[in-house]
Amino acid sequence: MKTTTKKLTTATYVTLMLLMLTSPALAYPPDPDNAALLYYQSYIAYEKADDTMQEMVADLAMGKIEPNERIKKYIENCRGAINLALSAAEIPHCNWGLKYSDGLSMQMAHLGQVRKLNYLIIAEARILAADGANRQAIDRHLTVRKMSRHIGDETIISFLVSVAINRLADSCIRDILADTPQDLEILTGLKNELALIASRPLSIKSALKTEKEVFLETMRLENLKELAEMLVGGIIESDDKEAELLRTADESFVEKNRDYYSNYMDSFQGILSKAIVYETTYAKLKALSDKLQKDVAENPAATLTVAMAPALCKLYGHEVRNETALNAVRAAVEVYIVKAKTGQLPEKLPAGLPKDLFSGKDFKYEKTKDGFVLRCRGKDLEKDEIHQYEFKVKK
Repeated sequence: MKTTTKKLTTATYVTLMLLMLTSPALAYPPDPDNAALLYYQSYIAYEKADDTMQEMVADLAMGKIEPNERIKKYIENCRGAINLALSAAEIPHCNWGLKYSDGLSMQMAHLGQVRKLNYLIIAEARILAADGANRQAIDRHLTVRKMSRHIGDETIISFLVSVAINRLADSCIRDILADTPQDLEILTGLKNELALIASRPLSIKSALKTEKEVFLETMRLENLKELAEMLVGGIIESDDKEAELLRTADESFVEKNRDYYSNYMDSFQGILSKAIVYETTYAKLKALSDKLQKDVAENPAATLTVAMAPALCKLYGHEVRNETALNAVRAAVEVYIVKAKTGQLPEKLPAGLPKDLFSGKDFKYEKTKDGFVLRCRGKDLEKDEIHQYEFKVKK
């Protein structure tokens, strides 16, 4: 009787423990809903590399070298950091917690870490592709694409870092697709993921709004000397016209400069908000920039804007180049899908594909002996060239 009772008591205890462990009340606490928290943990977690290893990882990420055992071992030692980044990229919300009240002195050290982390992930993508793990390699590429959307709209600097990251991802996915067998399931999954990423275009508009708010708050009389030294390389110590204006500046001078800068940035945003045709938008931005250069020779109120305003055409060019390159990859995936279905490249592009944003038209499609080329129909006016994107097909 005692033995039976003891067995029943043990069974009851085990059952109660299982119920407690699976009870909703004792479930894991929720994971962070802010991707930045996981990214920051990732930066802490990855194994710090010496200069030689950093260079090797970057060269592999850029496709300059082939994977080797040293790099593979290093990347495996960074597994925890990579996994944190993969999880972070899937979280919709990302707030980096920047201290905007520091104005132009605001620290953005996370951007350097972002680039290192992306080199690491793209390098692993190339290792996976070399090992035949094409689906996982493509997933790593998509992670970098998602990360770029997380960092691209807070400041102009973060926007530019995001553009650079996407260039790295573009090069990687072209190489992966060139060596990937035409697997319809993989290609369809990639198509759908890229469509989701493209649904949130990388735009300069949000960064410009933040930049304007920070600069207007900084553009005050008590900050003028520090502002001038930071932006124009110590102009206040020189003997030219602008230096004299800054040395003798009063509250009226600052307020007029604030108004000019605010109106200038509003005009910039206004042009971008109505942007439809690239060539027309570029011409309007160039005219606005040229007007500023003319005004500063005659109007003291334009003095600070010349030093503080971003290069309009360059920023717009980065935005259009970035999204056009993404559209080229999306269009190329559709071509690969046709090849997977029919065994042959199409004679012409399927209808309804993402466009060349320089012209607003379909890419020009040309088959080559190794695959195909997608060529823009409109010229990049800032670089004075027509971009083309080469895609190879696995035999």
